Amino acid sequence: MALTTSAWAGGSVDAQVTETTVTVGKVLEWIGHTVTETELDVDGEAVVEAAMLTAVTTGGAVLRGAPRRPDASSLEAVSRRVLAETEAFTALDVMKAMEAQHRVTRPVGRFFQEYDLLVTPTLARLPAPHSTLDYDDPHHSVRSWLSRIFTHGPFTATFNVSGNPAVSLPLGQSVEGLPIGVQLVAAHGREDLLLQVAAQLEQAVPWKDRQPPAYVG
Repeated sequence: MALTTSAWAGGSVDAQVTETTVTVGKVLEWIGHTVTETELDVDGEAVVEAAMLTAVTTGGAVLRGAPRRPDASSLEAVSRRVLAETEAFTALDVMKAMEAQHRVTRPVGRFFQEYDLLVTPTLARLPAPHSTLDYDDPHHSVRSWLSRIFTHGPFTATFNVSGNPAVSLPLGQSVEGLPIGVQLVAAHGREDLLLQVAAQLEQAVPWKDRQPPAYVG
């Protein structure tokens, strides 16, 4: 089993997030697993480029699947940009995004030939306040928007591209009372292992009775 707290492409990770993830690694060792701290070689720019396929697929579903075109005035700026860039996307753009996807999936595939499970933070930072990600900023392109959100969630984005099974568990809480998630990722077809280890952690570090300070019943 591998563990990393290093964000792809050199991005920063909040100290409390790192501490929680390392602590989970120690819990897994206490349970009986062998945990090795290492790094996964991921091209952050390739993740963003590959994610363009998801963005334009979503845009295509809206443009072609909806009974009528959505009213642009009722959409936030990034949604309008997704629709505009979907219409401008070419076959060459699709090929470029697929090549980027291969640059992500190949090293991930090699990694899981050596390790059966990977432990990472879920987010690189603590949960962001509303409006932090500027979804209604008209200056964003789809790529700049994806880059923006991936600075907060680089760990999950990679495996959305590679298609590996993954789960996020609420295993920590910051000094401010904010939840901190830890992600487990398995090789293709190993959902069984993923769920087994997730269940072990739920028993070892139960969270069902934990409530954040802002909880409203």
